Amino acid sequence: MRKITLLLPLLLVAGPALAEDLTEDTDLDITMTWDQEPDGWTYESRLYVPDVVPEGGLPVCILLHGANSDGSGLIASMQSYLSDHALVAPAGYLKGWNICQESSKAPDVEMVRQLVETLQGFDNVNPNAIRLLGFSNGASLTNRVYVENDNPGIDAVVTVVSQLSDVMNRAETFYEPSGEPDETEPFCGYDQVVQPLQNRRYLNICNVNDNIIPYEGGFSNVGVAFVEARLAAWLVARGKGFDGPPDLGDGEQLADELFKYAYLDDAVVHLRGFAVHGWTADMREYVSDFLGTWASAPEEDCPADLDGDQSVGGSDLSQILGAWSSNDADADLNGDGTVDGEDLATLLGDWGDC
Repeated sequence: MRKITLLLPLLLVAGPALAEDLTEDTDLDITMTWDQEPDGWTYESRLYVPDVVPEGGLPVCILLHGANSDGSGLIASMQSYLSDHALVAPAGYLKGWNICQESSKAPDVEMVRQLVETLQGFDNVNPNAIRLLGFSNGASLTNRVYVENDNPGIDAVVTVVSQLSDVMNRAETFYEPSGEPDETEPFCGYDQVVQPLQNRRYLNICNVNDNIIPYEGGFSNVGVAFVEARLAAWLVARGKGFDGPPDLGDGEQLADELFKYAYLDDAVVHLRGFAVHGWTADMREYVSDFLGTWASAPEEDCPADLDGDQSVGGSDLSQILGAWSSNDADADLNGDGTVDGEDLATLLGDWGDC
């Protein structure tokens, strides 16, 4: 067992050289400092790790709990639905996550970043199949990570009973705070324009009759104003390059009182339900299916082999140059949304046989 202690501004991240497997006995606790906790406070994590490891390593789903919880409930509720995933459930400071007006002012996005990087260092983990699933307040943190985190190994996120708020997206533009969120500032200090990575799949589940987060949008007692849920999913798709209109109709019926809205070949999906501030077995089954596929092998072994011939050469170079300055997901090797010199440098560095 190892202890991982991380104190800002110093960052110590476990790397692959440790040659260590993730197990249920692994200690993933992360200690950080901020104004409320100048001597440090530790995020403790619960784990579930399946016995069978698929080719390429285990996919991992980080579960982010709702307010006044600690993550144990999400481990219990999702273990049967994501039995092929390792599940990691960190507990937030004061049983919550810092979005805007919460009591916690903890650096939660930074904590998630360090947790993801640590998980990617284990031998039995697929570093390109790190997923996040957040419920309520945890869904808002998941949205923050989707918008702000630039690690391409996070390949999918699921947000349950909380959609995008207007602090994160205004006028079809995504924002992140320049520091930690500050409720005394306009839009809680989310004032820096940011472009989320485009390689991630996105699933949102919300309920028309939610009594906490308004499905139709508007201000909530949690302290921020939300975007209408169907429109919020379209904004995510728009950020990934979708150029059509939003689907504000009835959607595709999947089950009794469950309707689907999808964009970009299901890369962005919204489910409309009627489960108040909760979710049903049908919703969990859809999450299981949505997260049921992942890259079978680490893409970084030969990321520039665009034509799949097990070597990097002229054909791959032509594809990079042909997609120059576009957001072509295949040619965008670093996942930053633009094919440019950094992607070309990666290709040249991988030149030859894989």
